[in-house]
Amino acid sequence: MLGIYQAEWQFVISGTTFKHLQEFEVVSVIREGYVVPEEVRDMATCDEIRVDNPSDAVLQPYINKVTQIMDAYFGDNINYAQHTEEIRCVLDKVHNGVHIQLKHRPIVALTSVTLTATPANVVTLDVDNIRIRNDAGYLEYFYDVTYPTLKVCTIDPSATSIVPVATVSYTAGYCVIPDGVKMAAVMLVEELYKQTKGSHLRLVGFAIAEQRETYKNSAAMEQALAEFGLEGAVGAMRLLRGYRQPFRSAGMFGPLG
Repeated sequence: MLGIYQAEWQFVISGTTFKHLQEFEVVSVIREGYVVPEEVRDMATCDEIRVDNPSDAVLQPYINKVTQIMDAYFGDNINYAQHTEEIRCVLDKVHNGVHIQLKHRPIVALTSVTLTATPANVVTLDVDNIRIRNDAGYLEYFYDVTYPTLKVCTIDPSATSIVPVATVSYTAGYCVIPDGVKMAAVMLVEELYKQTKGSHLRLVGFAIAEQRETYKNSAAMEQALAEFGLEGAVGAMRLLRGYRQPFRSAGMFGPLG
């Protein structure tokens, strides 16, 4: 049956039981990128792309290129995947806890979190006591990390220079690609396809005497060109802004994503 399924895996390390939730989708067509050629033909509005043309073999290289452009804009691929990251924590001195900003969102499942102050000073946190800000890719642990063994002073910042490093194993991304991302991918494929056909410039002037024509891009198109490397991608850029990953640009840090 087509659809989304979830499996729960349990494993034991040094007497500690960990749980990992895994989502997977059963589909009729394997996709490479954020859309398949059939979706491009169904959703495209330019005259050059129709229900029966171009072929899958022609469209797939455009999809592959657009996927790379979108990933560069996002900061990384937003497909469903498992990640393991080492990242410096922010000490929560009020609660003696830690905050951790991960590099991928949305968080689907959190498997394990280990804090390291020194090579011989490691603490494994109980993931059930971690508040997860899924859409921001942000973790908040409010329990006392100084007890029983982590050698970090959260009361007096002058007492230690140690900042713990978190090793986080988790799953993030979209098992099913959002409709807005699909539409943006189709729009970018259209623009890339039109560039190869020479139909991407807009007519801004025409003179009957001596048959003069003038083509140029608008300021909005030039801005999109600088961001994507494609012209006429203003609408696609707006659709994709909400899916950019943490650390991609200033203003994307912290619990607000």
